Amino acid sequence: MILLIILLLGLGGLIYWQFGDQLLSFFNSSTGGGGGSTVVDTTKPEITSIVDPSVDDGTLGPKSASINWTTDELASSRVDYGTTSAYGTSKSEPETGDPTYVVSHSVVLTDLQPETTYHYRVKSKDAAGNEAVSDDKTFTTTAL
Repeated sequence: MILLIILLLGLGGLIYWQFGDQLLSFFNSSTGGGGGSTVVDTTKPEITSIVDPSVDDGTLGPKSASINWTTDELASSRVDYGTTSAYGTSKSEPETGDPTYVVSHSVVLTDLQPETTYHYRVKSKDAAGNEAVSDDKTFTTTAL
């Protein structure tokens, strides 16, 4: 009998060690017990499907380029760009006010120089402030 009690106590300790946090969380939420714990979003959006500007699809011209991408969660839209990888200029959509959180992003760059190579990177930040940044990419505007 004593061996059975020791075995059960040992098994209970093992179960608590393995599943204690989940069990405690379950009992707190089921019974209305307030642990007061809040889930904090620490995951940055995943940037996917960056579409390079192209003459063929009308997103590239002599003085403008449209940069399009998607994210796996609602996030803001910003493009850093310039004639070097130091960029120097940024444009967000919308340009003023609070950011709009979307999964399908489009930022149109204007007042560009014809026949010029530009470096750019896209940035998206979710409502929790987690920011994702793409690698450096380039495009070249067309002639007038």
